[in-house]
Amino acid sequence: MICDIIEKLKTPGAVVAIRTDTVYGLICNAFDKLAVKKIYDIKKRDKRKPLSLFVKDIDEVEKYISDENLTIENISLMKKYWPGAITMIFKKKDDTLSHLTNGMIGIGIRIPNDKDLLDIMKGVDFPLAETSCNISNEEPYIDYESIKNKFEGIVDMIVDGGKVENNVPSTVISLEANEMILIRQGEIKVI
Repeated sequence: MICDIIEKLKTPGAVVAIRTDTVYGLICNAFDKLAVKKIYDIKKRDKRKPLSLFVKDIDEVEKYISDENLTIENISLMKKYWPGAITMIFKKKDDTLSHLTNGMIGIGIRIPNDKDLLDIMKGVDFPLAETSCNISNEEPYIDYESIKNKFEGIVDMIVDGGKVENNVPSTVISLEANEMILIRQGEIKVI
């Protein structure tokens, strides 16, 4: 099954609905602008709202964030909370992924605490753009049947991960100014 998901994610324009360590999400190749646009269209998401990035390890994070955010304190936070349900926003290194951030200087990054997702990311040579699987301003879907009923034929693949019991979204903090600012409180308490 993991191999099928990896192959689908390598297909240009492909979007996959999959269970994450928090809620079901929509994922795609973060460099695939067509797939990113498709996520915005599927969700009816405001183009000014950025998508986050799933990466496989801390070394990969360094490719996308400004050197000024690579402080001992920030790296210590990454090591403490990742993999896990916390999204950290950093200043971007450059405009490489500007189609995810739509003019914002920051980018949200997370290493999910989900073995299947980590295995998928090890099987591809790109980070994953990600967001919750829902229509914007609606509650995220937490079970396969609901997603199938709503998105079958709209997304390219729906992975049955059963029902998400603990459906709390990730905690979001900003570290753009090298000072921790809480944006959204999830299950993980950091402040």
